[in-house]
Amino acid sequence: MRPFFSSGPCVKHAGWSLEQLNRPFINRSHRSDIAKKHLKSIIDRQQKLLNIPDDYKLAIVPASATGAMEMAMWCFLGSRDVDVHVMDVFSKIWAYDIERQLKVHTHIFEAEYGNLPQMHHNPNHDLVIAISATTTGVAYPHTDWIFNDRQGLVIVDATAAAFCFDIPFEKFDVVAFSWQKGLGSEAAHGMLALSPRALEQLETYIPPRPIPRIMSLWLDDKVNYGVFEGLTLNTPSMLSLADVECALDWAETLGGAKALYKKSADNVSFLYDWILRTPNLSPMTTKDIQAKGGAVCFFVNIFTAFDEYRAFAKSVADEKLLFDIVNHAHSKPSFRIWCGPTVEKNDLMQLTKIFEEKLVNS
Repeated sequence: MRPFFSSGPCVKHAGWSLEQLNRPFINRSHRSDIAKKHLKSIIDRQQKLLNIPDDYKLAIVPASATGAMEMAMWCFLGSRDVDVHVMDVFSKIWAYDIERQLKVHTHIFEAEYGNLPQMHHNPNHDLVIAISATTTGVAYPHTDWIFNDRQGLVIVDATAAAFCFDIPFEKFDVVAFSWQKGLGSEAAHGMLALSPRALEQLETYIPPRPIPRIMSLWLDDKVNYGVFEGLTLNTPSMLSLADVECALDWAETLGGAKALYKKSADNVSFLYDWILRTPNLSPMTTKDIQAKGGAVCFFVNIFTAFDEYRAFAKSVADEKLLFDIVNHAHSKPSFRIWCGPTVEKNDLMQLTKIFEEKLVNS
C-alpha cells in the first residue's frame, strides 16, 4: 500500500513528491505579483477542469470546504425559509447551524444514514444539500427534482463530489468544495463557486447579523469582487497552493475531468461489488444511490460497536498495511474507504486481500 495520505484522509496521486512543490512562488508573499498570478491561475484551472459555467465566479476561501459552506450559509441565508436535506454527519451540522446559530426558519428533511432524503424542493425557499455524503457514500442519482425556475438559492456541499464525478453546476447557485479529497491535496483552503443569481443577491441583500471578516464576501458595504481574482481573505499557505497546482498538473496529464471521473467510478464499482460478494460484509447504502465516485462505507456484520472497528484498524495500521479506514465517529460504526481518482486500483486490490486474510477468512 502507498502510505502517502494527506488530509481527509485521501491519498496523494501516484508519483507525488515534495520535490514537485518547488514552485517559483513558494518563497514569496501571497500579495506579490507572481503569487497573485498563480492564485488566479488555480481558480481558472479548476473552473475549466470542472466545466463550471463561464458566468460563475470562484473564490479561494479559508478553512477548507467547511469554511466555504459556513461562509455560504452566513452570507446568503436569511431572506427566505430554508429547506435542508440531512443524510450524513456534515449535512446534519449544516442543519443545526442554520436553525440554531443563524436562527432562520428551517424545514429539515432527514434520512437515516445510508438512505436518501425525500427529493423535495420548494422553489420559493433556499435549499441546502450535500450532493454526496462523505460519511455514508450516498449521493443523489440526479438533480431533475430541482426547479430551474426558482426564487430561492440552491446551496450545495460538494466536498465528496468535486473531482470525483460530474457536478451539474448550472443547477446550483452556491457550491462549496475543496482540493483535499478528489485531488488528494492539502487542506485548510476551500473553494466557493457562485452563480449569477447568487452574485445578484450579494449585491442586493446583506443579512441582519454580524459576519466575521474572515467569512464575509463584502468589503465594507460593497461586494468584495477581488476575492474572485485571487485576493484571498487571509494569508493562504503557499505550500498548499504549490500542492494543488501539482495535483492539477497531474489531473491534466491523466486526461482531465473525464479521466478523473472514470477512475473514480471504476474504483467505486470494484470495491462495492467486492463488498456485495464477500461474506460478513454489507454496504451502508444501496447501489442505486451509492456515489459514482468518492467514499464507500460498509459494515462488518459481526461487529456491533466502533471499538471493534477501531481495534481492527489499529492492528492493520500497526503492521503498516492499512491506514485511516474507520468511519467518522458521528456516523454509524463502519469502515469508510476513499475511492477517488488519486486511489489506484492496485491499492484497492491489496486492501481487499488484507481484509480477506485478516478478517473475513480468519
